[in-house]
This record gives sequence, structure tokens and C-alpha cells, in this order.
Amino acid sequence: HAGTSLEVAKEMARLHCVFEVPEGELRDHHFGTDLDVITVGLWDQLSSWMEQAKGYSEFKTPYDTERVEKLQLLDKIEPEVKNFISSFTAGPSENVDSGDSTASICGSNKGEKSGVVFCHNDLLAGNIMRHPETNKIQLIDFEYGGSNYAAFDIANFFNEHAGGTETEENGQTDYSRFPDPEQQKRFCIEYVKTTKRSESMLSGLTECEVDENEDLVGEATDLLKSVAKFILVNHLYWGLWAVNQAAEEGTEEFDYIRYATNRFNEFHAKKAECEEV
Repeated sequence: HAGTSLEVAKEMARLHCVFEVPEGELRDHHFGTDLDVITVGLWDQLSSWMEQAKGYSEFKTPYDTERVEKLQLLDKIEPEVKNFISSFTAGPSENVDSGDSTASICGSNKGEKSGVVFCHNDLLAGNIMRHPETNKIQLIDFEYGGSNYAAFDIANFFNEHAGGTETEENGQTDYSRFPDPEQQKRFCIEYVKTTKRSESMLSGLTECEVDENEDLVGEATDLLKSVAKFILVNHLYWGLWAVNQAAEEGTEEFDYIRYATNRFNEFHAKKAECEEV
């Protein structure tokens, strides 16, 4: 629903701008102990899940083992994971693609780690609540929350339109529900607008009305370019998560391998699309 999507854009922007992790162990865990450099756990997590997935020689059933072999983790997935990690984490002299854009993402003036904020990281339908009387959107279940690129949170929300994680869906995604280019653009415009409003309030200014001018649309377009890269990263991230879940829990209650297969297939399809442009 388009209206809900724009409300989520506003709520996500507020989270990214306003939420401060309290000082102490929790803050150190999410942001690292060096106050000048915010640590992003995404790449370590991706690398760790890749290594874990490679370590399983067999799964709970021969059928599961056979299906995972078809994913070609070593030949097709690992090179992609390594490529993204190296392109995002190389030193500044190595033409780093930091995943940042010039868009108004809260904290985008914090140097190299611009665009890094406290993210939800798992915004699927079940984690978005609407109050029955006020209609206000609330984001819940921060189990995977942590410092990350704002563009990853947006990419995750777009990808989750395809579903697949509910028990009755059993890993079957439907990417015809993925937001079209216009819907993605509207989301990013609303996100940038709310970010600017939130930043003016944080600066002690009264809440200002933000016009949808050429500059703002330009920032939203830049943000969307960054989101497009994280749409790919996000497929690898949850695909590997699902492979590891299948190894640990099996696929009787939920078909994690079907889900992983669908996420990796969509990764390959989206990557091919990007290469055509």
C-alpha cells in the first residue's frame, strides 16, 4: 500500500536521525568503542555467514544437501560476497565505494562513514505495526538492529515486499510485489524530506516545511543509486542466513533452502538488470 510505504519512509528516517544508542556496553556493541569511527558490522557478518555456509558438507536430508549444492555457493556466491566486501571496505586511495551518496542521510557529515546510522535491518511486514485508532506506524522487533548503512535498511524494506518468510509462504517469494521505480523514488523523496525536518529539529530550529525542489529530488535520486547496490547485498545477506538456518534447524517446519534459492535467484536477476543499464 503506497500510503503505508510513505509512512514507513518517515518513521525510518526518524529512527535513523533521532535514535541514539545509550552509552555503555550496548553502544560499544553497536557502534564500536572509537567514538570517531562508527563500526559497521555488515561486512563481518556477511563474511562470517559465508564461511559458515561453506563449512557444511551435508544438511539434514539428502534432498536438502542436493538443493544447496545447486546454489553453487563456492562458484557463484562466494566471489560476489568477496567482491562487495572489498569494494565497500577498500582504503580511500583505492577508489572505495563507501555506499554513501550525497543524499541527506542523518549523520552524513560524519566523515568517511557517512550514511551510517542505527538501522532496524529487518523491516518485513510483521515488524511494522499500525495503531488501529491513530493510524500511526510503529517499527518493532529490533533483534537485528545495529549500526549500518541507511541505504541497507531501505533496500531491505523494498526486498521484503516479496515476502516468503511467513510460515504459510514457506520460503516462496513473489518479486512481482517489488516496488516499481516510481514507488522507490517516492519513498526516497519522503525519506529525505523527513530527514531534513528531523535534522532542523535536532539543531534546535522549529520544524520547517521542506519543499520538494530540484535539489531534494536530486538527493533522493542519489540515495536510490546507493539503495540499488544494497538491494543486491541484502539478497546475499539473507540468502546465506537461510542456508545456515537450514543446516542448523532443517527444513521441515520452514523451507529455508527454498527461501535461500529465491533470494539468490533474485540476486542474479537484479545484478543482470544492473549490468544492462
